[in-house]
Amino acid sequence: MTNNLLKGKTALITGAAKGIGRAILLKLADEGCNIILHYYKSSIETKSIIKNLRLKKIKTFLYSADLKDEKQVSGMFQKIKRHAKKLDILVNNVGNYLIKDLNTLKTKEWHEIINSNLNSTYYCTHYALPLIRKSNLGRIINIGYASSGQILAKPRILPYQIAKTGVLLMTKSYALDEAKNKILVNMISPGVMENSIPHPKKEIPLGKVGSLKGFADLVLYVIKSDYITGAHIEYAGGFNV
Repeated sequence: MTNNLLKGKTALITGAAKGIGRAILLKLADEGCNIILHYYKSSIETKSIIKNLRLKKIKTFLYSADLKDEKQVSGMFQKIKRHAKKLDILVNNVGNYLIKDLNTLKTKEWHEIINSNLNSTYYCTHYALPLIRKSNLGRIINIGYASSGQILAKPRILPYQIAKTGVLLMTKSYALDEAKNKILVNMISPGVMENSIPHPKKEIPLGKVGSLKGFADLVLYVIKSDYITGAHIEYAGGFNV
């Protein structure tokens, strides 16, 4: 059942071929959104999603790009501008994760995590905003990580922690700056999800992992709200509180 608020709106979800991105994509498609599906290497998973969306007669655009590369991001948005004219919703979901001891962390790995999480979010937001400002909805959702913003020593995920904390600061800054354009910018952070590796249930106060459907439901709720902006909402069952 679609909701008139989102029916016919255009949503771009980065890294939408699987996991959280896929769950959000399918949720927005069910609401009647036109879908811009971004992927990089997950071409097999992408084909099955596209087939499913087209069977449902959902207008779908497909783009592949390495979002760590600003030129590729710029090129992708030039194509989006030609095909979609405007953008209503941007979900910045792309971001690699790495658990590794600091004494074995390579500088290449450091840059990979920072670029895939922080710089990719900035590049997509930067190039998307001219299109989003044309919308009468205007929503940006950044995907974070439970405990983003906490100033605690977490040596084994240091570059990831730094990158996601940077995304949180970016979220709040864009929320403040774009309020005049009626664009709402929020960060939603998962903890341990059903598709996460590893699965440390003992570390989750509620004793269970998060569902992809539940996370997508939360994203949808925030997108539909006209009064939530600059917020950081955790979907984590108390993990990393």
